[in-house]
Amino acid sequence: MKVHFVFPKWEKLLESHPQLEQEVSGYEIGSFKMSSLGIPTAAAALPDGVEVSFQDQNLGHVDASIEADLVGIGFFTPQAGHAYRLSRRFRDRGIPTIAGGIHPTMVPEETLEHFDAVAVGEVEGLWERILRDVERGTLKGIYRLEAPPPSLNPKQPMRSLFKSSTYLKTGVVQIARGCTFPCGYCVVPVCYGSRIRFRPVEDVLEDIRTLPYRNFYIADENILFQDRRNREYAIRLLRAIQESRLTKAFYLAAYPHILRTADEAFLTLLSRAGCMQIYLVFGQDGPLTKELADDAVIDAIWRAEASGIEIMASITLGNDGDGPGIGDRILEYCEKAKLNLVEFTIMTPWPGTRQFRALEEEGRILTRDWDRFNSANVVFRPRHFSPEALRDLYLDMWKRFYRDVDAFEIKKRYVKAFSGNILYRRSQRSGVSATDPCAKKIDGDRSHG
Repeated sequence: MKVHFVFPKWEKLLESHPQLEQEVSGYEIGSFKMSSLGIPTAAAALPDGVEVSFQDQNLGHVDASIEADLVGIGFFTPQAGHAYRLSRRFRDRGIPTIAGGIHPTMVPEETLEHFDAVAVGEVEGLWERILRDVERGTLKGIYRLEAPPPSLNPKQPMRSLFKSSTYLKTGVVQIARGCTFPCGYCVVPVCYGSRIRFRPVEDVLEDIRTLPYRNFYIADENILFQDRRNREYAIRLLRAIQESRLTKAFYLAAYPHILRTADEAFLTLLSRAGCMQIYLVFGQDGPLTKELADDAVIDAIWRAEASGIEIMASITLGNDGDGPGIGDRILEYCEKAKLNLVEFTIMTPWPGTRQFRALEEEGRILTRDWDRFNSANVVFRPRHFSPEALRDLYLDMWKRFYRDVDAFEIKKRYVKAFSGNILYRRSQRSGVSATDPCAKKIDGDRSHG
């Protein structure tokens, strides 16, 4: 049996606004992409003997004439429109299609209108049933586990599928699934359950060892959670990474209220294990007017940087608690906190979340054109702005923050936060490796590479 996977294209933040490329020195910060972990994980979970092939629409045209017994399309919301159209092309040829990933899990009934089947949540434990039904010609629509498995021990992702990508040269590593926090804007508890299941530390280390890159991103935010269970796991993992001498740099994400609980000892452990950057997300968990008034977060930022960890801030605009004038407050905060790299996003209610349902009940969802749900477009009616005013604020923040920063300075900041190797790109025209000379020079002086 042959299963063919397709990864649909989508627009990153500033790809939706190409007019800013010549105006914003940090344009690359708002346009880079990382490869997906979903399809490599799903492909690795297939039973032995199944042939696998793959196409990435972000690299160009998808050839729908390929022969396969089943086409699997994994995607998140801003890819959904392309995914639906791709599925139609394969189904028109009589090839059954199955959807998986975040968007299909959040809105399976809608997705099923465009596919023969939908895998909801984790695909491990579902493939045998799915492939048996494919052989019989009896795909049953929605496939889901009755409950998430009690333990997490996935096979090593089939990352070789993305070997020809033009994405950042960095890996994505999963350490857990699920989350105990029922945040109304978040998809994780719906997709993976409300209990955190940790991946064995030994498996995580082996995954890191096999990465073809010297950098990786930890995809799970619980590494900074300070409850006993999460902290014990994080300490074991970080010590194991340090003792294994993997010499790989890594990055992770957090929210301000979580970072402020991290003490100096924990931040030092993070740094010694190879953490170079914390991607700090403002404006999602609460209004910016509240978060930016918390000086304890600035103290936490400075503690992290004193430990050798850079902060890249992602600032979300459009929270109901924020109104006109927030732009000046943001820039004042960035200057006070001495932030070097910042991206700006527009609040985006993800379908299937409590936030989306609440806005829908209030009649504030403006569109279901999923292509626009990439945090660079206004897809809901803000409480204190017109949609046009919020869009203008978003564009203005990018221009104002980077107005006095030249491109060479941005490169230095970028390399300091990510390490040089992440800037090595594969030329889309020639298909050969292209190197940033600034990145190469600085990278040679870094112990983590």
